[in-house]
Amino acid sequence: MSTRRDLLAALVALAAAPSLSQAQTSGFLPGLDKDAARRIGEAWRKAHPGDTAKTLVAKLFPTGRGPEALPRLRRAMAADFRAGAIFAHRGWRLSNTEGALFALLSMEA
Repeated sequence: MSTRRDLLAALVALAAAPSLSQAQTSGFLPGLDKDAARRIGEAWRKAHPGDTAKTLVAKLFPTGRGPEALPRLRRAMAADFRAGAIFAHRGWRLSNTEGALFALLSMEA
């Protein structure tokens, strides 16, 4: 069984590799509830109405998508928690960066 953090790490990987986010993910992420990911992304977007896919890509991947983006995203998530930049949705406490990743994935799906 996947933990919340396992799924979030997988979502980070999907966001960093756009070709994977367009691919069939059932075999890659058997525990991923795509509808839940979409709902989280939509809730984050509702709380941040000015953000578009273009602005989120610029914020999340300023130097492009790829393996080098993953450590930077993990650092951003940790920094969000330290700074109290939290997005809460249905009992989940996510970093603002995690919420933005869900939002971007919901736009790209």
